[in-house]
Amino acid sequence: MRVPYGWLREFVPAPAPPRELADRLTMAGFEVEEIHEVDGEAVLDVSVTSNRGDALSLTGIAREVAALYRARVAHPVVAVREAGPDITTLATVIVEAPDLCPRYAARVVLGVKIGPSPDYVRKRLLDAGVRPINNVVDATNYVMLELGQPLHAFDLDQLTDRTIIVRRARAEEPFTTLDGVERTLTNAMLVIADAARPVALAGIMGGLHSEVTEGTTNLLLESAHFDRTVIRRTARAQALGTESSYRFERIVDPAGVIHAVDRVTQLILEWAGGTAARGVIDVHAELPDQRVIVLRPARVNAVLGTEIAADEMIAALTGLEMDVRAEDGNLSVTIPTFRPDLVEETDLIEEVARIHGYERIPARVPGQITHAGRLAPELAFEGTVRELLTSAGLFEGTAYSLIDYRLLDQLQLPEDAPERVEIVPLRNPKSEEYTHLRPTLFVSLLESLRNNARRNIGDVQIFEIGRIFRNTGGGFRFDYAPRERRVEVDVRVQQAEMLPLEQRAAGIALMGRPWTARWGGGDTTVDFFWLKGLLEQFFADLGLPTVTYNPWQHPTLHPGRTAQARVADRVIGLLGELHPRVIANFDLPGRAYLAEMNIDALMDLAGTARPAPALSRFPAVDRDIAFLVRDDQPAREVETVLRGAAGPTLERLALFDVYTGAGIPAGQRSLAYRLTFRAEDRTLADEEVDAVMLNIRRALGDALSAVLR
Repeated sequence: MRVPYGWLREFVPAPAPPRELADRLTMAGFEVEEIHEVDGEAVLDVSVTSNRGDALSLTGIAREVAALYRARVAHPVVAVREAGPDITTLATVIVEAPDLCPRYAARVVLGVKIGPSPDYVRKRLLDAGVRPINNVVDATNYVMLELGQPLHAFDLDQLTDRTIIVRRARAEEPFTTLDGVERTLTNAMLVIADAARPVALAGIMGGLHSEVTEGTTNLLLESAHFDRTVIRRTARAQALGTESSYRFERIVDPAGVIHAVDRVTQLILEWAGGTAARGVIDVHAELPDQRVIVLRPARVNAVLGTEIAADEMIAALTGLEMDVRAEDGNLSVTIPTFRPDLVEETDLIEEVARIHGYERIPARVPGQITHAGRLAPELAFEGTVRELLTSAGLFEGTAYSLIDYRLLDQLQLPEDAPERVEIVPLRNPKSEEYTHLRPTLFVSLLESLRNNARRNIGDVQIFEIGRIFRNTGGGFRFDYAPRERRVEVDVRVQQAEMLPLEQRAAGIALMGRPWTARWGGGDTTVDFFWLKGLLEQFFADLGLPTVTYNPWQHPTLHPGRTAQARVADRVIGLLGELHPRVIANFDLPGRAYLAEMNIDALMDLAGTARPAPALSRFPAVDRDIAFLVRDDQPAREVETVLRGAAGPTLERLALFDVYTGAGIPAGQRSLAYRLTFRAEDRTLADEEVDAVMLNIRRALGDALSAVLR
């Protein structure tokens, strides 16, 4: 924002030349990017942060200067001479969208004479970067620069029925703005209309058919408070940024609406003559209350590492036009409505630091450090997961959390799938490729496989650790309801909003030959059991209790080759072979395998580090057994029977062969296991092992109708 130095001095007698003043403002958080010389007068180009809409005016900058130099702001004395008829007999204001326009005020001035503004006004506007037009329009711009409140002047006689209606635009409604461009509006936009048509794009630009011209004699002056979100979206959608929209997007003080319309009326009467109608039309919802924040001086000094006296804190805050009262050693600070950015004690501490001077805060090493910093438990566990998956021969990949919604079609997800129903859309996507937050890691993993396949890389073993997002508290994708992480956030307009559910996940994607088969050019390729074995070792290294695998169905994965991993009743992951149609959708050269795990569940269930077992002094005894079972009999149930019948001397159980074909009856398959027995206190005799094997055969026959081969 361009701030003419001479104009600024009318509000506060600056006790320093422009260069020094620029340095002080910069150190206080308002960077002066450049000092221009215009006709021998300095103009400061001040950068104002997006949360400080109150500083987009001469009075706003003057308030900062006054606080820095312990001065007072000389606000203009506003007095309107009302001599005309009552305003309600001349104009009507109807607000149909109070959610988008919480306050709308209007004054009427009759019998004005349009002409040029005074020379000093024209110069100040030019110095501030605003083109002079005529005395009425210049008055609205002058007050906007002076007070930060955008204003607009309508030709009252051009308003149908002399009525103002603040409403949402209609879909496909045409409207021609002051720049002569015919625009097409949507019902997400706000317009100022008369009884027949729109006359202004609210908070942005007026219309061509109601502008003030040389023939205008009667005015309706608008001063309003608009919702900043609708102004920002409309300005971007129409590619129409103005000085007015720039301010409304950063929140304009609703309590200053009447003061601004009175001020512009005063200047128009002075520069253009005429008569002001009696009264102001003021349509508004409930106005915001002034917030009160308790500031603890001891806390200020503890945070800043300073020894600032309470009196200096009071002086800094009162210099910023806050009301401060000392109560029981603390300060009760009433926040003016033009500072909506101040919501808690920390914000006031920053204000004290700014005015005190950042350069005056001593640089010192923090004291009372008794231990080295360490990672949060969640980050430390992610590091463990990363280390274990890397040690399994996988390479880590990283992808965006944003996805193209259309990719869910390639995953074969139906319309009622949770990934679709609960997906989180972006409010303002930057491109068609990144429109939603990903609900699963499958999307990014498959994109990685496709990108490798396009580069003729067919052997891929990767993993990813990242976040997935859901628009509900319904739980993790595998029916598991994790710890709630929803947080209510203060959006600084006294409205609380629920954030989407954010969860940590780890995903694995395998394709082609494993790294163990690459030496010598072997033809071994990964399969479902290679993935399952990798996960079994991973879960064991994490110290998880017994993990079971149940058959499962998922539209992205192959029916009959998909499993859900559980610990007791808690789901920890999903694994399976990719569905053939999904393979075709992603142009993959062959079979591929995916897994996704819930890191939150893994962290809850993971055990402590397990010590290495002591070596036994006694030898082991190995026995093999093969038998026939139904071909739909889960191996997990077979192993449960085996372990139960074998007793405590069974040290290890390994399935080493599965066979169907010649010699095997239809509907059955042969399972061959190697059993290792060992006793901790003696050498097992053959008779003992024979008795155990007999018990195993009987148990298999009784429980599963298994037939020994």
